[in-house]
Amino acid sequence: MNLISIKRALIATSLGVLSLQAHAQDYDGHLGMDLSLSNDTANVGVYSLRESAQELTNLGVNYFFNRDGDKFADIFGSISRKGMANNENLELGVAGKVFYADDHSSNNSGYGAMLGVNGRYWLPTELPMALGADWLYAPPITSFGKVKSASQTDVRLEARILPSAVAYVGYRRLSVEFDQHTQTMDSNVNVGVNIAFQ
Repeated sequence: MNLISIKRALIATSLGVLSLQAHAQDYDGHLGMDLSLSNDTANVGVYSLRESAQELTNLGVNYFFNRDGDKFADIFGSISRKGMANNENLELGVAGKVFYADDHSSNNSGYGAMLGVNGRYWLPTELPMALGADWLYAPPITSFGKVKSASQTDVRLEARILPSAVAYVGYRRLSVEFDQHTQTMDSNVNVGVNIAFQ
C-alpha cells in the first residue's frame, strides 16, 4: 500500500470515527469561526458545534501560518463530557485531528494523525469565564512524509463577551519533528475570538 492510499484511508477513518454522534439525545448546534493572532502567528478556523445536556461534539478545520512561512492545516474533532468528577463546571474529553505540516526554511513537509485530550473549567464569575486546555500528539506510527512526530498544546482564559462571541487570551505551542530537525512553529501568547453564527 503506497503513501497516498495510506493517507486517504487515514483521513477517511479519522473523519468517520470523529463524526459519530449519539442521535438519541436532543442537540443544539451552530456553525462558527475562530481567529487567533500573535505578533508572529495567525490561526483561522471554522467549526460545527453540537451540544446536549451531557456532551459537546465539535468538528472543524484550521489553517495556521507564521511569519517564517511555516504552514499547518488540520481537520479536527472532539467529544467532551460535561459534569465530570461530579463537578458541573468541569468538561473533559478526547480530541483528534489529521494534519498537513510544511516547514518553509527546510522545504520539508508531511502529514499525520494526532490524538489527545481537552478540558474546560467554568469559573464561578458573573461574566461567564473558563480556563481551557488541549494537548494532542502524533507519534511516529501515525506520521508520514518527512514528519516523524508532532505535538500541540493550547492553554487559554476565555470570556463570553456576547451570547455569540467568546474572547480569549492563551498560549499555543506547536512543534513538528521532521527527519533532520524539530521545528517549533508556534510558542507564543495569542489573543483570539470565537464567533458563533446562530
